Amino acid sequence: MQSKFLALVALAYGVAAQSGLPPTVDGSAKVTKLATIPRESYTVDQPFTEGATRDPATGDVYFVDQNSNKIFKWTVASSKLSVFMHPAGYSNGMTFDKYGKLIACADERNQLWEISTNVTKSVPWPQPLNPSVGDRGTGGNVVLPEWTVIMDGKYNGKQLGGPNDVWAMPDNSLYFTDPFWSRRWWANGRRNEQDVNTVYRLSPDRKTLTRALATFQTSDGKAGSPNGIIGSPDGKTLYVAAFQGPGSGGGETYAYDVGANGALSNRRLWAQFGSDGMTMDNQGNMYMTAPVSRTGITVVSIATGKQVGFIPVAEQPANLAFGGVDQSTLYITAKTGFYSIPTKVKGAHLVK
Repeated sequence: MQSKFLALVALAYGVAAQSGLPPTVDGSAKVTKLATIPRESYTVDQPFTEGATRDPATGDVYFVDQNSNKIFKWTVASSKLSVFMHPAGYSNGMTFDKYGKLIACADERNQLWEISTNVTKSVPWPQPLNPSVGDRGTGGNVVLPEWTVIMDGKYNGKQLGGPNDVWAMPDNSLYFTDPFWSRRWWANGRRNEQDVNTVYRLSPDRKTLTRALATFQTSDGKAGSPNGIIGSPDGKTLYVAAFQGPGSGGGETYAYDVGANGALSNRRLWAQFGSDGMTMDNQGNMYMTAPVSRTGITVVSIATGKQVGFIPVAEQPANLAFGGVDQSTLYITAKTGFYSIPTKVKGAHLVK
């Protein structure tokens, strides 16, 4: 009888730990909405904020509203939001590389861009790929951050499915996920030219693009669509998430060992949760955008792959990043909103 009682207590404690705030967040902490992104007249779609990433030099946070083709900048010192780049290649996932360059999955032409945060240039207004979609500008030139196309959107001469999320490793190589989600801003009738949706690696010198995984499957043996991606601070482990799969939390996330030459091996199912965006703290926890059945952030122990808490958010999150000068504030992009919550930890990728 006593053992049964203890088992029930343990079960209740486990449920509470999963449904309550994680130990990394103070019990009195609240999620605050910092900004609401309005819908622009040139798009029929509601805002969809994504791609949150922190500038290691300043603590400022950059994110996108993909539907309005904008990259935003949250300046920590002034607590103000500004448009950093528009148009922005319909950028999606973003990260900073070891040299402080902003790397973006420029989804309009399935490219990777390297974007300067402090150098601008005047260029003719970039016309949309699909003339029926997007802001065509008012004519003349526009001042934009200086950017370079570092991956032209093709593998073996064929168009990629659409780079979704990207991660810069310590050696400055880039890994990115390439699912295929049909976009309105693409040319009409475009089909997936690749035979698989998988993960790619761009070499540190930006000259060689390879498939890091020959294929990407979920545990039920079905072809998956990789989405969120993140590496450990030491560059030895890469985590790749998918919304599909039989995982109890909705989707699955896999871990891979990263070899000296960038090859991925020792695939293992790390967590029974999929995710759009992911970030880590310096105490061994992963923060994942929860499946659509729950509106918030699922916090998972990196050591065990088990949930240790949940942070409710008013809108469905798509991405997140630790930011601020000391990297202890968690910033969250969620549909039309940009949110934050203070934590008792710091982001794992702090650059000193």
